[in-house]
Amino acid sequence: MKRTKAQISFNMSRIRSKGTRIEKIFASALRRKKIKFRRYFSITGKPDFVLPSKKIAIFCDSSFWHGYKKMSTPRHYFKQRKRFWIKKILCNIERDKEVNNLLKKEGWKVIRFWDFQINGGIDKCISRIKTLLH
Repeated sequence: MKRTKAQISFNMSRIRSKGTRIEKIFASALRRKKIKFRRYFSITGKPDFVLPSKKIAIFCDSSFWHGYKKMSTPRHYFKQRKRFWIKKILCNIERDKEVNNLLKKEGWKVIRFWDFQINGGIDKCISRIKTLLH
């Protein structure tokens, strides 16, 4: 079924950058484990979660938008505007690297979790954070 440009545009406009399902799952798990965090903290890269007292920045990255395995999985094949999307995702990967480096220079510990890690094993994600806390 071929979609029109208007349909595609509408679908793309519905994709959120904040308040995503994986962020909600992650926030809920942090609260359950009584790990205090802040959201939308104004530092380089705008992390999804911040533990300011320990200088820990946490990002919850979508495997699609942030290029898990550099788009080598079948899920990442594009039907339209292939060059545009590949360029966009490669730019996201580069920006993520730059943000990591800048935050580390500022003394932050940076943790990035993929959506499938959060969906498939949130406890492992939380234990990784707890390790940094102690």
